[in-house]
Amino acid sequence: MTAETADLPGAAPAPATAARTFSRAHGAAAVRIGFGLIWAIDASFKWLPGFIHGQTLGDELGKGETVHTPVLHQWLQMWHSIGTSAPTAFAVGTAVIETLIALGLVLGVFSRAVFIGSAVFSLGIWSSAEAFHLPWTKDGITDLGPSVAYIFASLALYFAASTAVWSLDPWVRRTWPRLSSLTSEG
Repeated sequence: MTAETADLPGAAPAPATAARTFSRAHGAAAVRIGFGLIWAIDASFKWLPGFIHGQTLGDELGKGETVHTPVLHQWLQMWHSIGTSAPTAFAVGTAVIETLIALGLVLGVFSRAVFIGSAVFSLGIWSSAEAFHLPWTKDGITDLGPSVAYIFASLALYFAASTAVWSLDPWVRRTWPRLSSLTSEG
């Protein structure tokens, strides 16, 4: 096959194209694993005594007092009430979820579900514990908070059709075919 025929419909891909695909798949896997390690570090902080015993939840979920928009204030107050009513259960639940997200990303298992789940969970953190980083003032805000970036990173991995390279997803598809819709493509 010559370079001229490589771009024709139905023609086999040129070796250079196959090499690019191979490196993209491995690059996507490296990003997935790196993102999983960031989640793992974040999860490890949640297992520390101050958080796991609910000692910091009042501060972390107490930003509703600074937000005066009624709907947002009520949303933040609701999460403050939920978190402080059973602080240890709320903290352990948060630590477990973040640990499962980290494991799912690092191991590449149930990738589609983990990508969407981590985006939704990050939105929950951004809208409650980080309070959308409100109030936005001319002199006071320097960023929107890390959780908003987690949302977009999770969705980018999902929509980039991150392949199952260095992943347990192919094993899950073979072992439990009914769960294949939760895994990434191989």
